[in-house]
Amino acid sequence: MGDRADTSIMIVGAVPSAAACEALAAAAASENAKAGWEEGVFEDAGEVLCLLQETIQEGRPLWLFGSDKLGATMDDVEDACRTHGMAFEVHGERGPSWDSFVKRWMPGWEEPHITYGDADPAIGAQEVKAFLERGAEGVAELAGLADRRLGVGFPDKVTATPELGDELERLIQLAYGEIEPVSAIPSP
Repeated sequence: MGDRADTSIMIVGAVPSAAACEALAAAAASENAKAGWEEGVFEDAGEVLCLLQETIQEGRPLWLFGSDKLGATMDDVEDACRTHGMAFEVHGERGPSWDSFVKRWMPGWEEPHITYGDADPAIGAQEVKAFLERGAEGVAELAGLADRRLGVGFPDKVTATPELGDELERLIQLAYGEIEPVSAIPSP
């Protein structure tokens, strides 16, 4: 299968909820993701939750790695991130020449921004000309486009509120059977 390649995805920014943690963990497990190139795949979502907790506590990005991925993407992880508003950056290769690419997405962006190759992001002269012909508004749009393609303002770590940190610990304990789920039905 010529359109498969290794890929990695970096998740950064604020994790907004326990539901986001659960969705991300389930997506990573379903994609057979792993914590490093030399690591084995996660056995279950609990392992992903533990890695997420560790990265939040250490104040670093959450990296997930995938081998032999169709289109060099982990679509389930990207979908979970977009659904729950978590920024991500994918590093992979694709196409007949196996050009490398970086794909970034942040909350507020309609679509991810993709840069191919090792060079700086580039747009065609006609596109630049069209922006400039629109005056100050076009120049501002061009500057915004450059910022997005360069990743200006892109977060550099994954974070959570202390309350979410406590909830993440509870999710991990649930995943490993250390505690029982809390029933919504009051006992008689």
